[in-house]
Amino acid sequence: MRVFFGIVLFSFGNLILSNPDPVIWSGIGYFVDADKISSEYPNISSLEKDLNLAKILSEEFSGNEKIIIGGSENKSSDEGLNSILLAITSEKVFSNYRGKSPLDGTSLCYRTYLLGSQVVLYSLDDKKILKAFPSTMKRVFIDDDKEKLCNYSSKKPKFHAARFADILWGTDISKDISSIKLNDLFLSSNISSDGMLQEQLNNIINLENIYSKGSQPIGVRSIVLTDYAKSQLAGNSDFPAHQDYISSKSPPGKEFREWLGSEFSKWLSQDLKISIVPFYEGEGLTLKIGTTFSNSAEALNLKKPELSFGFDYAVRGYRKVIGEEQDTFQDSLWFVYSGIKFGVVLGEEPEDFKVLATIPFNQTTARQYLKSDIINDWEEFDETAKRGMRELSRNLIKQDAKWVKKSSEISSKEFRNFAKTILNKVGYEK
Repeated sequence: MRVFFGIVLFSFGNLILSNPDPVIWSGIGYFVDADKISSEYPNISSLEKDLNLAKILSEEFSGNEKIIIGGSENKSSDEGLNSILLAITSEKVFSNYRGKSPLDGTSLCYRTYLLGSQVVLYSLDDKKILKAFPSTMKRVFIDDDKEKLCNYSSKKPKFHAARFADILWGTDISKDISSIKLNDLFLSSNISSDGMLQEQLNNIINLENIYSKGSQPIGVRSIVLTDYAKSQLAGNSDFPAHQDYISSKSPPGKEFREWLGSEFSKWLSQDLKISIVPFYEGEGLTLKIGTTFSNSAEALNLKKPELSFGFDYAVRGYRKVIGEEQDTFQDSLWFVYSGIKFGVVLGEEPEDFKVLATIPFNQTTARQYLKSDIINDWEEFDETAKRGMRELSRNLIKQDAKWVKKSSEISSKEFRNFAKTILNKVGYEK
């Protein structure tokens, strides 16, 4: 079965009844085809072993009566309780040579490290995903490698693994590695609140167990990119290709759409105080997990929920405006043109959708920077897109007159009415 390892969130709306039973902590897993963990996730899978991540996480849950450590006190997956795990969903490194520094002539090799994970709560009986909490983190490191060496393979595996460990721990330790072993540097005692591990630990500890029946799942039904936006992303228009997701001027793939869906889901879930299912391509997920109650890995064919209500998110295009120029400074504006639709999901096809609300909007980021700075326009566009999602979700609850007037492309009255419809349908409670 094909495995979809983008950044994905599966969870249910707030109509699900609370479940007082504890959950079983099952360990760390990977969304991946069988026997491809080491090729799809070479750095995290090696870190899992070298740093004993499963043990570190299990120790954090010891003494928590809401969480049963798999295999302890005769508790096992056979008891029929819900199970929880940390799934690694994406591990990517993108290298981008940007010439030489205008200041000292040093080569500039930008390496972007992207890591995605989910905390997944699922029913052991029917393998139905009940909740999930995504985390996506990206770190950019600037190296002095020359153009021919600005690639993944020019660095030793330990080099890349240490940088992913920095993302997990929320530290900046990787710059100090030499002959020191990683497990002497990355300890449970120095996990930072800025890292992915602590964020997901908090999600596990604060998770409320639920029943699988009586749900009305709400989520991001689709991510739409206009032809103009696709052309821009692929480098066929005003900007070079978005090298974090695009290569060889090819159209953006599922990973980029799933990233957008995950970000949109995160802000909706946070502000509306409900669980939101993100956009996801495919019929199901196969999870390869090495459980804490078994010495061997097992494959779980997890089921995604069928939506009752859905959001469609569209990217219509990007624009950059060069502002005032001074002796040493430059002003610029980055625009992202987006839009959402909300409605009743009637089926699996794109047309199986009864639209209840339509809100086109745009978001702007303004920056002043030194003329000598090397600016990555796509980093600015990505941050602008995330900011637009955040502002939209907040304004659904309480309208900011300035934002609605500046960024919404419908009247204030229409925005207010559509917001009221959305909040009513998703069961928002102040």
